Amino acid sequence: MDWNIVQLPVENIYDKLDISFTPFFKENIQLFKEMGYERILDIGCGYGKHSIYLAENNFNVTSIDINAQAIEWLKRYIDRKSISNITLIQADKNSLPFQDNYFDAVICTSVLHHQDFKQIENSISEIYRVLRRNGYFSFDFLSVEDDSFGIGEEIEKNTFVGSREGEENIPHHYTDVIELNELFNNFRKIKIQKNEYHIIIDSERKIKSRVFDVLTYK
Repeated sequence: MDWNIVQLPVENIYDKLDISFTPFFKENIQLFKEMGYERILDIGCGYGKHSIYLAENNFNVTSIDINAQAIEWLKRYIDRKSISNITLIQADKNSLPFQDNYFDAVICTSVLHHQDFKQIENSISEIYRVLRRNGYFSFDFLSVEDDSFGIGEEIEKNTFVGSREGEENIPHHYTDVIELNELFNNFRKIKIQKNEYHIIIDSERKIKSRVFDVLTYK
């Protein structure tokens, strides 16, 4: 399966410069609508780009992040815009403060691979717990074929610190299709896209990132 090349400009989104929404994300939002979903959990919401988009599409969104500064910025934004269908919680993805089978869908963008393998397994277990049956989990994961693979200090197999500019102190685990299928063998279905994103910062600067965009079904 070849890599699908997707151009993603950096643009002003909800008062911040950010990478534009991927086609994969927008397709999943349409799927969530068709499924009649209501409750969506956004793990590692950051400054809320995906959460706000979900709220604008009439979902009830719970947004969590370990970063207090990001949560505070998002709180000010949704207060200013009078957005009432986002609930903000500062929380860790490895210890989700929610009851079992609570959410219709979970999204996790550019976050799951920022930890070691044992933590990744724990996060997946927590997500499975809070996701209801017939719910979808949408996420992305760095590929071992990404150009940054092998850069920095390898702290365990396929996990490096210092591999990506701007995230030098954050671990990055890189994966392949075989490992993804093993990690998500508790889910009933898994759909994997191989996307090579060309992030266009300006006319002279472009960042390339090879990731697996994944949709799993409980």
